Parts: sequence; structure tokens; C-alpha cells
Amino acid sequence: MTMPSTSRLHPALAAVAARAASAGSPAVLFNVSHFGVGNGSVAPLPSTDIAPPTEQDHVATETLAFHPAAAGFQVHTWAPETPHKPVGGVSISRIAVGPQVDERNLACHLYGGSVVINPNFLYDPAHSTEILLTLGYETWQPDYADSLMIARVYQGVAAAAANGDGVPILFLQSPVAPFRDPPGRFREDGSGEAPRVANGMAMRVLIGLDEGHPQKRIALLGKISDLAQGYGLGLQIADRRFGRVRGEWWSVLAPDADRYAAAKAELFGWAPPGVPESVQLLTFVGPARVGSSAAIAADLMARNIGVLAVSAATLQEIAFINVMTPIAPARLTDTPTSGTCLPIVEGLGQVASDCGLTRRQGVRVRSRIGETAATDYQVLSTGPVSPRIAASAEHPLWLSWIIPLEHDAAKRPPDVAQLVLAQLCEAADRVAGGRIDYYRVRVLADGRVRGRAKVSVSLTEGIVRTHIPALLSELCAWAQREVVATLVRDHVPLRTIRLRLAWRERWLGRVSTVM
Repeated sequence: MTMPSTSRLHPALAAVAARAASAGSPAVLFNVSHFGVGNGSVAPLPSTDIAPPTEQDHVATETLAFHPAAAGFQVHTWAPETPHKPVGGVSISRIAVGPQVDERNLACHLYGGSVVINPNFLYDPAHSTEILLTLGYETWQPDYADSLMIARVYQGVAAAAANGDGVPILFLQSPVAPFRDPPGRFREDGSGEAPRVANGMAMRVLIGLDEGHPQKRIALLGKISDLAQGYGLGLQIADRRFGRVRGEWWSVLAPDADRYAAAKAELFGWAPPGVPESVQLLTFVGPARVGSSAAIAADLMARNIGVLAVSAATLQEIAFINVMTPIAPARLTDTPTSGTCLPIVEGLGQVASDCGLTRRQGVRVRSRIGETAATDYQVLSTGPVSPRIAASAEHPLWLSWIIPLEHDAAKRPPDVAQLVLAQLCEAADRVAGGRIDYYRVRVLADGRVRGRAKVSVSLTEGIVRTHIPALLSELCAWAQREVVATLVRDHVPLRTIRLRLAWRERWLGRVSTVM
């Protein structure tokens, strides 16, 4: 195997080769779980866990969870422990439904399989750039036309990354917490930053760079800037100046709500009114390749399929593109939730029949998805599901941690993100509720677990707005102390714990150890 680009790291290739050699296979096993609620009921999401649902006595190498609206996705990947013949493409080994929670009608669809990795997709995540596209700073509550605009923006970003020789999208997610620059009178450390909205009309993208061709970065950012300006979106780029940390942004464009409204009316004024009542949960899975995300986004747009939420990530060189799409009003039924797994051509055809928002005369073309980089992808679909899209006031808390891993599953320490959420919910006089919106954990080669999560909390009524920053700071400091104490009681050595909880994302990089 060769390395055609200097941006691809030789140690990364060596690590993949060692993993394949030890497992006896270049395939990666995976579980994908879809969670949703039917009939408009409300139910809590299942707990996050680093153990795959089909392998409870093991620990996944990478875990990703995305829960935007009382529905969502969890993904686990790991290498097989015993040698076996490589599997070509995706092989679904199981589709299970359950548990059914009587009156709450919570459906959990579990998909399992394996994918052979693509050795040409090896990028150094340190050679990347992160951007944030923002419509506004209010709570995420998109209607049908907004979902088509989100799909259009997703398509534009993915196409810009794939153009020419292309660079990979390593991570993409929407909705996310939008960022507003604090006024100039405040200090640069963000001490004047106001609490952010947990989920807003914003898209966060991490794009790999080719260090051998620096002009690609300039061209890419130019295209994305034109896209943002044309649709009235704000644009911010991760601040990479010396001394800056993740969560600090360089603002390029401010959101223009009037321009967005005009573009939305011109492009999708025909879309049905109102906030979507039901959605399909989709996961596209296959070997990570440059251009696969762009092909999927283009096909969704060509079929007038909207996107309410999307999370695209690469786990162990396998691409997982999780999409929440609104079901067309004419297709709304009371049918029970069901799941399917189909090749991408048949799968997108079925999705289009339920989720295509009509008006195809001007854009309808023969689908060419079978001739793209996503040709061997599978579509895992669950629906109909009722999302909870409400304009609730929730504040994001960012969490990062590193703890040692006990390889005996019975002795595995409690999940840190769940511990933090449980601890916050104990402050009932100040916290009305909370949930884990985003969660990603990786088991490191040295036997440690590194994780990062975003926890959304809603505060009790009657709290004065000007008191919220101080209250959030107090809650974060208290919760992290209590969680560290809990881990120590569970026999995790204090010196091995690295934990940070903050309501300003940039503060995660300021202090690495909390005692």
C-alpha cells in the first residue's frame, strides 16, 4: 500500500496494518442503533454505553451517539477478536426491534454488520480545518422549507470538499450550538461570552487538508464563503493562531436573516408549511471515501428530500452518515415503526417515496448514485418516528475526559457522560432536565478511554437571565468534583483521571486535569 499524499500519516497506516494483522481481517465490525418514539409520546433516550449491543462483554474501539430530538443514533465499531475471512462491502447480520416500552412506545432498531476498510482513506486529523455555518442564534425549530435549505447547504459543503481531487469530510453535524463573538469590551478568553443555545440552525464541519497542496484549502474556503454569502449564513473558521484552543472561532461573515428568508422563499416557497410531524432515521454506511458524502447529499437534494439533522463521521476508516429526514405530509400514517436495510440505490428509492417533498419537475433526473463513490453503501432506515422539535431553552455543557479502561467488562468503570448527566439532574432546584446530545469515545492504544460529549440542560423557571452564567459555572464545578469522587470510589486512581466540564467549549482546552 502506498501513500499518495503527504497529508496521510505513515503511523496511521502502520496502525491500521497492525490492527488488521492482529485481527486476521481488514474488516471492521459495527452496530448501529436507531432510537425513536412513535405516536407523539415522550420517552427518555437509552443510556450511552461503550459496549456494543451485540457484544456486551467487549468494549467498542470507537463509539458515537447523536440525539437531536427525542430520537437519534448510536454507532459502535471494533475489530474482530478472532481471524476470519474479510467481508466484501456491508453484511448485515441482524435487525432486531426492542425493547418496546409499553405506554411510551420507544422503538430501538439495531443493525449489525462489517465493512472492509478503504486503505486509501488515511488522513491526519491534525491537518484539518473546522468551520461553523450559522443561520441564527435561536433554538433549532426547522420547517419543511428549512429542511430543504439544510440539505442544500450540506450538498454545497460536501461538493466543495469533493471538487477536483477532493479532501475528506472527517466530521459534519447539524444542529449544533451556534457561536456569537462577545463584544470587544470583554477579554479574549471568552469570560464575557453569553450562554449559547444548545441546538441552533448551524452546521459544524471538520474537513481534512492535503498538506502537499495548500491551495486546496484556499479554494475550499472560498467556495464555502460564497455558499454562505449566497444563502445569508454566518461563517466562522476555527482560530488556529498560537495559544488558541478548540472552540475559539474567527468570524468571517455574520448571519443575514433577510437574505436567508429570500433564498428560502425563492428556492422552496412551494414546500409544505409547518414543523415536520414524523421523520425517517437513515444511516448510510460503507468504506470511507472522498466524495461519498457529496454523492449522497446530491442525491437527497435531487429527490427533494429534506434534512432536519445530520451527523457524518469516520470511525476506524468506516463512514457513517446519519440523517433525520422529514416524511412528506401526504405520506403521514399511523403505521408502526419498522426498519429496513437495503443497497443504496434501492434504499434511496424507498426513502424518496416517503420523504420526497414533491415538486420534482424542475430537478428530477435519473439517479446516478450507483456510479459514485457511495455505490456499495447500505441504507439503514427506521420510521416513522415522531421527533420532539420544540423551542425549549436549553444550555450546552461541554465535557471531555480520559480514564483508564478495565478490559474486564464487569469491572468497567461507569460511563463518565452518564455520571455527569445523573449528577446534574440531582440539582433539582436548579436543573429541570438534561440529555446527552453528542457523545464520542475512543479507546486508545495505551489502554485509556478518551471521550468528549455535549450535555444539554434546561434550568428551572424563575432564574434571572443575568444569573445564568454564574449558575452554570457553579453547576459545572460541582458536578465535575462529584463525578471525580464517584470514579475514585469505583477504584479509578485519582492520578489517572482527566476530566473537564464547562459551559464554554474553549475552556476544555485551558485545564486538562481536575482534582
